[in-house]
Amino acid sequence: MLNALRSYFALSSLVFMLLFCSSCRPDSSTGQPMADTTLLNIAYGTHPRQVYDLHLPAGRSSSSPTVVLIHGGAWQAGQKEEMNNWVNLLKNKWPKAAILNLNYRLANAANGIHQAEITNDISQALNQYYARRNEYVVSGKVGLMGASAGGHLAMLQAYTQNQQGQIQCVSNLFGPSILNDWSWYNSNNPWLSGYVGDVIALYAGATWDTTLYKSISPYSQVSAESVPTLLFHGSFDPIVPLYQSQWMHGRLNQLGVPSALHEYPAFHSFDANQSADVCQKTVAFFKLHFQ
Repeated sequence: MLNALRSYFALSSLVFMLLFCSSCRPDSSTGQPMADTTLLNIAYGTHPRQVYDLHLPAGRSSSSPTVVLIHGGAWQAGQKEEMNNWVNLLKNKWPKAAILNLNYRLANAANGIHQAEITNDISQALNQYYARRNEYVVSGKVGLMGASAGGHLAMLQAYTQNQQGQIQCVSNLFGPSILNDWSWYNSNNPWLSGYVGDVIALYAGATWDTTLYKSISPYSQVSAESVPTLLFHGSFDPIVPLYQSQWMHGRLNQLGVPSALHEYPAFHSFDANQSADVCQKTVAFFKLHFQ
């Protein structure tokens, strides 16, 4: 009887320890809690631009969410390092989230890189990340956050390339929503050193084409089933008209998609205080809508 009691208590202690340690989210290879890890320039293709940085938080688990950052640059310039300020803000505001900071091939007529190739790059990176979610110890569920052209790409990706349901929500920072906007397309913008239409045509791979431009406009591609969407815009933006985000917000409301629009007294960027507020609002919105 005494031996039986000793065996019972030994077994009970073992079960308790296993349950307790499982809450520590150990690294399966070392038995230690998952450490904060940064992996730079992970390749998802063969082109030098097809890389992303990955910031994995300490104590992560298979339920940990990820914020994916997409840089701007009029689709033809820019790099992921320009989003490092948002990486730091997100780490501070949401330390339990992983962050994926993405590069993609830039629009270039000589190399045949246009909207289809850029969209494919983002899809390829997200698919690779999802396939490696167990290796990274994350859920694979993501929220997209993009600035300027990156905001446009984030919305378009969320509305048209989310067949797996991997994308949970999206945050657009002063990105265009309507490419088939003739008055904007036909305007000469000194900030872009030329006509807006030339920039859009390079990205689209064709000059003004209503059908094509609608197909790559978030305003035209959003539906009642689209993911919750957050919009931020400067009231004095000289590059992307404020009314585009206002119209986009109206469209989202019409369709019943959870959304919000926040306007700041700013140009085509935000200052430090505004950026901190954008990050705080984005994190709160993402936490609310992650499933």
